[in-house]
Amino acid sequence: MNTAGLSLDQAPPITIPFKYFLTASLFSIAVGLLLILYGGDVMRSRWSPLALGMTHLITVGFIAQVMTGAIMQLLPVLAGSPIPRVVAVSRIVHLALSAGTAFLVCGFLSSRERLLIAGGITLFAAFLILLASIGMALLRSKSHRHRVRTLVFGWTALAPTVILGGYLVAGLTGLSQVTEMRQIVTLHLSWGLLGWIGIVLFTTIFELVPMFYVAPGFPVFIKQWSLPAVFLLLIIFTVSKFLPSVFLEAGLVLIVMAFFIIGLFVLRTVYQRKRLIIDTTLLFIWTGVGSLLLAVVVWLSGGNDMLLGGLLLGGVCLSIPIGIIYKVIPFLCWFHLQGLLVKQKKFHHTVPSMKHFIKEKEAKRQYILHLIALCLLLMATQMPNSFTIPAGVVFMFSSLYLFKNILYAYIVFHNEWNSVC
Repeated sequence: MNTAGLSLDQAPPITIPFKYFLTASLFSIAVGLLLILYGGDVMRSRWSPLALGMTHLITVGFIAQVMTGAIMQLLPVLAGSPIPRVVAVSRIVHLALSAGTAFLVCGFLSSRERLLIAGGITLFAAFLILLASIGMALLRSKSHRHRVRTLVFGWTALAPTVILGGYLVAGLTGLSQVTEMRQIVTLHLSWGLLGWIGIVLFTTIFELVPMFYVAPGFPVFIKQWSLPAVFLLLIIFTVSKFLPSVFLEAGLVLIVMAFFIIGLFVLRTVYQRKRLIIDTTLLFIWTGVGSLLLAVVVWLSGGNDMLLGGLLLGGVCLSIPIGIIYKVIPFLCWFHLQGLLVKQKKFHHTVPSMKHFIKEKEAKRQYILHLIALCLLLMATQMPNSFTIPAGVVFMFSSLYLFKNILYAYIVFHNEWNSVC
């Protein structure tokens, strides 16, 4: 494992990422329950309230929780600058993010305007506090700004995502008159999926793959310039809304092809790794990147929207973060215990290996369940009545397994911590 250049002495309490990761797994369980309760109706149209509810359970309930917990823990390590008052900020953002997601999703499912408004306001407050805190930490960072420059673009993309989302909520609830609703939705999805989620996830992969798998670094034009280029293309894509449609289509094609090329380079770099063991993290990353490449092919060939959504939400937005969780959690447990031993000068005490916190066989069992659920979900986009409920059942059990694995890691860490103290 290569940790050169990391600032390992400023990380916040480990309870912060665990809190977010456990909550994320609970929201993923809710995705399975939604599929079971509503069946094929969820897959009828991407514009239906049920589909919108499931989409936001995944993006805001799962992805936002994972990425928020990760950024609060990893930003001090990568940038050498902790988020100010991180414990208080983490509590406020976690509560607002959880409550806002619940309000918003319940608002979609019940078509109640008050719940939609409450969800929109609460989530806006959560993301505002989060972005302000991240911005303050980045402004304080001096020696490691090059490590987080791309990350800045990803989290900056969250701002237009939230603004456009709030505008759409205002339109749905009658607080504002929204013209060209579908174009605004397209911009909201583009900034959220391609900008915020896409840039942040692949920036994380750029850091984790060389660190944990002793792989060669990504080419400079990929690591330092490809994702900022995506951000620039998203700006052009947004502006082109006011230009002839040919510019709009060309901008989106360039963004999609950029991610296709990035995905190919991720597979190439993983193939060139020196640590040849295939662990669960790689299985999830391969599944996520493979889903991305397939989604590009489906989109370019004019495939249906539900299949495309299944590949992006189920294949990319769930697979890659779960893989990151399985790599980050054991590392954080090992790192915090190592720091405690150094602080207390107990050099005779041995820290368990990272495999001790999450058993590889348990992670692989969850991957098998996740892969089956993903396949059933993709089939459900074509035959909703036959496969939606089975997909929900398997997905719920996969998510329960994920919750169990994260909780087990925390219990093992807590026991080890107490034994050292």
